[in-house]
Amino acid sequence: MSESRLIVSNDLGEFFRTELAEARDSLRMDVPELAEFYLVNLLCDFSRQETSLEVGDEPLALIYKRALEASPAERLPLLKHIGDLSLYVAGFFSEFITRSLVSVSYYVSMGGNAYGSLCGLVGSQRQGAAFFQVYDQLARRFTEFVALLNEVSERTRENADRNSDLLRLYERWLRTGSQRAQRMLAEKGLLVREGLPDEFIQ
Repeated sequence: MSESRLIVSNDLGEFFRTELAEARDSLRMDVPELAEFYLVNLLCDFSRQETSLEVGDEPLALIYKRALEASPAERLPLLKHIGDLSLYVAGFFSEFITRSLVSVSYYVSMGGNAYGSLCGLVGSQRQGAAFFQVYDQLARRFTEFVALLNEVSERTRENADRNSDLLRLYERWLRTGSQRAQRMLAEKGLLVREGLPDEFIQ
């Protein structure tokens, strides 16, 4: 990945596909296509929702209790919510977890069990084989997928920090016409047209 890469795509799916692929390659992980597709959609869903994280609104254990007491039709979305939320929080907010009263292992246990329970529900459904396969992978390899999302989180955070620094440098060049800033931008791979901005041309 280029150190100065800027996010220019408005397509969240394409962005997360790229980030997951690079994180997967960096960790040398084998991620089945269905699982990768599921993770991309999970990241897109949480990114688009205004209240994507409802951490603390209701303990996962209570949601799990409601799921077990619900009818099969009502149980499925509750279990999926538990699994997805656990995976997302453990993958993207491990720092938050370390400051909370619960550990990462709590999210791993809740998420893994939720996906495992989903296997039993969808396995008996018509055309449920594909869903069974992906939920089974998520249940068995939950910790690995948490590590994968940790890698995505760290990479996107580092890129955001670098891009913020790069933007400030670019703004300084526009404002002052600094040759040093222009040289630093060129070294980072940002193509700047020769000469000073128009307002600096006498």
